[in-house]
Amino acid sequence: MSSPRAIGYGLATLVVLVLAGFDPAGWAPFGPVKWAVLTTLAFGLATLVAAGRSVTLHVGSAMAWTLFLSWGMVASLAALDPLHTWIGTPDRHLGLVAWLCFAVVFVVAQQAIDPQLSSDLAITVVKGVVVASLATGLYVLLELAGLPPVRLAIETGRAGGPFGTAAYLGAAATLLLPVSIGAAVDGLGSRLWRSLATAAAALAAVSAVAAQTRAAWVGLAVALVVVSPALLPWLRRRTWILVVIGLSVAVVVVATPTGSRIVTALRFDEGTTRGRIDEWQVGTRAFRSHAVTGTGFEGYRIAFPSHVDADYERRYTRVTMPDRVHNGALDVAVTTGLPGLALYLAGALWLVTRAIIATRDRRPVAVGIAAAVTGYIAQQQFLFPVTEVDPVFWALAGLLVAATAPRRTIRLPPGAWLVPLAVAVAALAAGGLDVAADRRAAHAAELSAAGSPALAAADAAVTLRPDSIRYRFVAAGIASSSGDAAGLSAAITRIEAALDVSPGDPLLGARHASLLLDLARVTGRPEDAATAAEQYRSVTGSDPKNAAVRLGAGIAYLLDGDPTAAETEWLTAANLAPRSAAPLVNLAVLYVDMGRLDEARTTAEAVRAIDPDHPALEEIESRLGA
Repeated sequence: MSSPRAIGYGLATLVVLVLAGFDPAGWAPFGPVKWAVLTTLAFGLATLVAAGRSVTLHVGSAMAWTLFLSWGMVASLAALDPLHTWIGTPDRHLGLVAWLCFAVVFVVAQQAIDPQLSSDLAITVVKGVVVASLATGLYVLLELAGLPPVRLAIETGRAGGPFGTAAYLGAAATLLLPVSIGAAVDGLGSRLWRSLATAAAALAAVSAVAAQTRAAWVGLAVALVVVSPALLPWLRRRTWILVVIGLSVAVVVVATPTGSRIVTALRFDEGTTRGRIDEWQVGTRAFRSHAVTGTGFEGYRIAFPSHVDADYERRYTRVTMPDRVHNGALDVAVTTGLPGLALYLAGALWLVTRAIIATRDRRPVAVGIAAAVTGYIAQQQFLFPVTEVDPVFWALAGLLVAATAPRRTIRLPPGAWLVPLAVAVAALAAGGLDVAADRRAAHAAELSAAGSPALAAADAAVTLRPDSIRYRFVAAGIASSSGDAAGLSAAITRIEAALDVSPGDPLLGARHASLLLDLARVTGRPEDAATAAEQYRSVTGSDPKNAAVRLGAGIAYLLDGDPTAAETEWLTAANLAPRSAAPLVNLAVLYVDMGRLDEARTTAEAVRAIDPDHPALEEIESRLGA
């Protein structure tokens, strides 16, 4: 049998690196390196377990995972994105492979051998969580001090930690804080670890507050409710702790943005809360249209444009293209249909029952894990599964099952370890290439910003990972920055290659159309204008409520000699983007050119109402006066 201590160290390493790992030299510093660590270590640990010729697991949950992954394969065969449903997009990585990694981590963690979680494996994993909490918290402290290890292009005022996003940091805090508190109370067998766990709990609390993520606060509140039966007898003898906690919460609510975030969450007619409700409505429509097999993993971004309505577009525009539903259950439902949703809900409810059992007569470590598991499930209903945090959740869930559910030891055939070993080697190679490509992309971006030739460096990233649409997108952006016909043609070639990889990607389709339009405007050739117009017809057909696409379509149709179609597109764009002056400016100029002066004056006044200082107003008024 494999050494539980070795498995524990491997799981602890996975926990630390998946949560706290980042690559400051990367173009996407928080993604590729975490994915490479997850895939390599998950299957490496599976190899270690299989090498012992036996595996201990809970049969019912193993069967549920087998059913979910099997149905995931069926959904992937009918997926809207035939490639990324398996491997995930470069941004999310949440394809079938990611879910397989979650299942592997869940089973590996069940090799803990005692109900009290006193084994080397369990305690080592908990120590890994403590170390991850310390590392994550230190990153957040550097952020708050204005010295982040990685400086982001967009500052939101909320800490993102070693994830680059506040939502993920908050999700991680729902795991780190309860486990660290449990470890601090337990002591983990030494004063040193008790001190480290206490510091880790304090830093995890800082992360939870600094992230300003309300989903995480809901999760922590639910976790507190679940473990309250185990806490109350202990707290009755230590009422001073309740006083300190109450005062601390009051100070945090008053002295930080926490109070205002809580208040705005209660306003269902505006802000983020309204946005979540609207997102769920779009997601529900997408689910109804793909109720059996779903869209396939990572397919929601392709289905979204067909189900978004005009009200959503007017309120939120397409500054970002939604690619996930901000609700764990609904996200799984959209991607895997009713069967996947049923398995997800059954699994979540079963884990909650395990957590409730774990709070009875078990050591503080188990209570902390129970709180973390329930809290994470609760917060996920306002976020979605993420490869940067979910592996840690599944590791803790595996420990929870080991402590509360009967398991069987199953003998494996000789040589079974060769299969996960081969996958681990492939994952290491692919992950290493992705990290290297990401660094090439970062180098290309630096060269481009400095005005140096950068296309070769961007193409080098594509060569390392030709399956990644991300690096082709970067290369296209660098190629088009010259603004001339040669650069635009080179950019179009690269976007078309990306579309060969992911034909239905809406961002690639819109970018392709905009580049064709730019080329037509530069060359002035009728055939280029016709090509751009044809591409816009295709894009507007699949994404009819996109104001930015409608705006570009109008320009393309005008260049193609169809002012009536251009007017229709700009009127539609103005309706979908009532706060944007751009469609109205184009309409005003068109009306002047067509001699429809009254309509031009009325439209110019509408532009003035939106943007009194718009630079085009002077030209429009001058032409009207002439």
